[in-house]
Amino acid sequence: MNVKPNPSVNELVDHLFRHNAGQMVSVLTRIFGFENIDVIEDAIQEAMIKALNHWPFKGIPKNPTAWLIQVAKNRVLDQFRRNKRVDPGGGETLEKLDRLSGKLIEDKFRYPREMKEDLLCMMFATCDPALKPDSQIALTLKTVGGFSVSEIAAAFLSKNEATAKMLTRAKKTLKEKKMSLEIPPPDELEPRLNAVMKVLYLMFNEGYSASSGAEVVRTDICFEAIRLAQILSDHPVTRSPKVEALLALFFFQGARLGARNSQTRDVLLLADQQRELWDKKMINVGLYHFRRSAVGVEVTDYHLEAEIASCHILANDFDSTDWDRMLQCYDLLLNRRFSPVVAINRIIVISKVKGAEAALNELKNVEKTGLLESYLPYHIACAQLEFETGALEKAAESYRRAIQLATNRPTLRFLERKLEALLQNQEQ
Repeated sequence: MNVKPNPSVNELVDHLFRHNAGQMVSVLTRIFGFENIDVIEDAIQEAMIKALNHWPFKGIPKNPTAWLIQVAKNRVLDQFRRNKRVDPGGGETLEKLDRLSGKLIEDKFRYPREMKEDLLCMMFATCDPALKPDSQIALTLKTVGGFSVSEIAAAFLSKNEATAKMLTRAKKTLKEKKMSLEIPPPDELEPRLNAVMKVLYLMFNEGYSASSGAEVVRTDICFEAIRLAQILSDHPVTRSPKVEALLALFFFQGARLGARNSQTRDVLLLADQQRELWDKKMINVGLYHFRRSAVGVEVTDYHLEAEIASCHILANDFDSTDWDRMLQCYDLLLNRRFSPVVAINRIIVISKVKGAEAALNELKNVEKTGLLESYLPYHIACAQLEFETGALEKAAESYRRAIQLATNRPTLRFLERKLEALLQNQEQ
């Protein structure tokens, strides 16, 4: 009789890899060093394959994650033993390392906080200032989040080969620095924490407004950013009002994920979203972190963005949104630093407070920076404001330019429908 594998095992292994890969990589990197990160990642992949082959027939172990880490650890040691031909005196060292690593892994599961700290230290490593921002995000997704090269490439509208090379270069940089998994010392903590937060912010944004592909949002990336930000909030060294503000922002935005696209996976604007689909539990968690962010005197960009998001979340409907308060927040953000995202969002809010004509005049001032020609939301905003002021031909041209820039299929369909409706309106 043929024994068929239990399909739930496949689901469990996939879940463990997505949610525990970073934990496993961090624990083993703490033991074997960052210079062996490639060997460690390969060993974890092999452990996953072994689980798929063994668990359906021999049963799922009591602690699946511990089993996977132990198997991966043995694979790493096997690789070291194969290299013993190069270092004949390494046998005794490997035996000691085997015993020591086994004890360390046992301790990690006895004291779960240590495992979280390892993951936190890995985040500080993958967000090292020596790496470019794109490399920081990609390496964090790969090493801490368990994302595949193809998933990362899809998220960044890149080819698999180019993404793999970027990851290889990033790892090489950290190996050359002899990177160790440590929480930065007090005099380095603030800038390093800011770098980690920035990476998580960019990661969440990529999931929230997927730059490419067939989906409006990538919820897996959003929830991975939330999970990692919660680690910052949970640890006494990194817990701070600005981290709470970042989490509040994530939960407020995350609460709307399920309502951002239609049943046909098309884009739904905020005004068209069914608010009853917003996740009330996430809203409440967001409010909890928002209250915790109010401690102290520092007001960061994350505080202001969280307050803007709260204006949407707390409004009973679109028309009752506190646009005046949102405009105040955007003014403060723009006074700190120019950002195309902030500038365009602010202009949309101006259209709600002062009207489309005033918003268009403000848009002309922003155009002078020359930074918006290739920025998709700029052309969408132009089209909407031109339509509202009756400049239909200009609106059509702005929609055409936006269509040229769109790389996300749902966004492309949305813009094509808008242009078609506009052209039909012109004919009537």
